[in-house]
Amino acid sequence: MTERRTIRTDYLARVEGEGSLTVHIDGDRVEHAELRIFEPPRFFEALLQGRSFAEAPDITARICGICPVAYQTSSMNAMEDLAGVEVSEPIRVLRRMLYCGEWIESHALHIYMLHAPDFLGYAGAVELARDAPLTVERGLQIKKTGNEVMRLIGGREVHPINVRVGGFYRTPSKRELTTLIEPLQRAREAAIETVRWTAGFDFPEREVECELVALWHPEGYAIERGRIRSDRGLDIDASEYPDHFVEEHVERSTALHSRLRDRGTYLCGPLARYSLNQAQLSSRASSRARLGSVRPAVTRSAASSCAALSLSTPATKLCG
Repeated sequence: MTERRTIRTDYLARVEGEGSLTVHIDGDRVEHAELRIFEPPRFFEALLQGRSFAEAPDITARICGICPVAYQTSSMNAMEDLAGVEVSEPIRVLRRMLYCGEWIESHALHIYMLHAPDFLGYAGAVELARDAPLTVERGLQIKKTGNEVMRLIGGREVHPINVRVGGFYRTPSKRELTTLIEPLQRAREAAIETVRWTAGFDFPEREVECELVALWHPEGYAIERGRIRSDRGLDIDASEYPDHFVEEHVERSTALHSRLRDRGTYLCGPLARYSLNQAQLSSRASSRARLGSVRPAVTRSAASSCAALSLSTPATKLCG
């Protein structure tokens, strides 16, 4: 007779927000896992009602202190699309740079402070720093560089205030932008070393049945704009999202659960984006991905209803 047991973690320490996890196990098989997000809802949809369109980007940036640019950019894209505004190429490039600055600081935080201690058997980053101070210092320097990019372009490191519908309140001068060259060059070398480091982590083999969904754009690796695509043929404009995706509440969580209409579970995020857009990476980024043994998710067969997603890939957070 197999042993049945339940593992319950009432508070997850290294996540952005508040959550708990319950896992039901029968022998060596996980029967059911339940992630509960109990951070109170903040009703940003209601906060925006009756406000000026110009306020929307600054209000939505407050959804998260770690990744405010993601919400700010989505809001900006929506407002400009509604108004029929086309921004110039220099403005678009600056916005993408701001978004990349957020990725740099956020990913460094995740890798060094939230993920690495678990992989290496430490209670937290402080304990890791006692044995590997230079390693943790490297992570902090990468994060500092991302913060510098956000401060220069966005006006400050947390909840940037410099972006407005149609452009920026103030664009940095060429002289100001050149101050980022040396820090970014150092951060690039530190990121390459991070890939080597994380490639040595022990990643358990795991396959999950799901459809991969990410942005795609013909002009480059999609981050802040593009069409919504999947590995099963989905190819839609962002305005068509409500026609293909269903968002619903579940009793255990304040976070909305999303699924593809009539198709079920899907995965977005770094691994999905990399799997669908790897051909558009620069040669430098592609070679670094190979260095870290980062590989795309693989579809089991052409007739398969969804992809067999390998979760044993190291350093996927680095890929965006």
